[in-house]
Amino acid sequence: MKNFRIVGLLLILVVLSTLLEGCFRKGENDPFISFSSRKARMSGRWDIAEFTGNYLLKLNSGENRKINLKQSGSSVSELTEYINMATETQDSLQAGQDTSIEWKGKIVEAYFDIRADGTFDYAYEYTLEMTHSKFFPEGDSTVGIYAPTSYAFTIDSTMKRNYRTEYRGRWNFLNNVDGSKKGERVIFEIENAAYVSNLAITYVYDFDIDDLEIEHDTSFSTQSLESENFKYANGEFSTVWYLDKLKGQEATMMRELDYIYTHALTGFEGYKTTKKGTEMIEMSQQK
Repeated sequence: MKNFRIVGLLLILVVLSTLLEGCFRKGENDPFISFSSRKARMSGRWDIAEFTGNYLLKLNSGENRKINLKQSGSSVSELTEYINMATETQDSLQAGQDTSIEWKGKIVEAYFDIRADGTFDYAYEYTLEMTHSKFFPEGDSTVGIYAPTSYAFTIDSTMKRNYRTEYRGRWNFLNNVDGSKKGERVIFEIENAAYVSNLAITYVYDFDIDDLEIEHDTSFSTQSLESENFKYANGEFSTVWYLDKLKGQEATMMRELDYIYTHALTGFEGYKTTKKGTEMIEMSQQK
């Protein structure tokens, strides 16, 4: 009878350990124990409260860019360090070959909508603005077509950028892959992706001469809009995040990036960009 009780107790312990397996800490900053499953805690609409991205971009023109993108609440900033800047980039930014430029702006929309049925929506949209002033002495040969070189003048540039990214697809946990714990990493398999980019630039010229037969201040504006939509087969395009914290109504995810993007049109050389970096997202859930 005693042995029967011991066996019964052992069976109960095995069953309980199986049932509670998903309740113990998985991420580094998870609660030690939770009686909601990790998938149940992951489901819901999450507002992205903090975002940090550090990237190194290498273009086939020889231009390199070190980019730090930082979001805190509704504010966002982007600091880009240009190394060996390409000529066309110098013309548009009116900047030197090696320089740093900081953009500041606001978040328009930033969220993950992660559903218990295994589907998700993601949207991230922000605007950035940057002002830049550069003086050109008389006879400067670096100005190009933007103004005559017979007079000294200053160009004040105001640039506004808007970016929006949308993803739709399916999500799940990666279990016991590459030594990771069960429920430690989450994969988002993207089936539909949409990208919109809008750049508006206003140039204001202040000519340093009194007898010029035009107004001393003159300006012109340019604008470019790009929109792309893509569909992917199941598993063709995905992102994998390490889930560092899933506690209460807060979550933290991190990932590493390392990929090559190529684009070419028939009859043209095209271009290639190598991108490496890290990203971290801190989210809060609205119940």
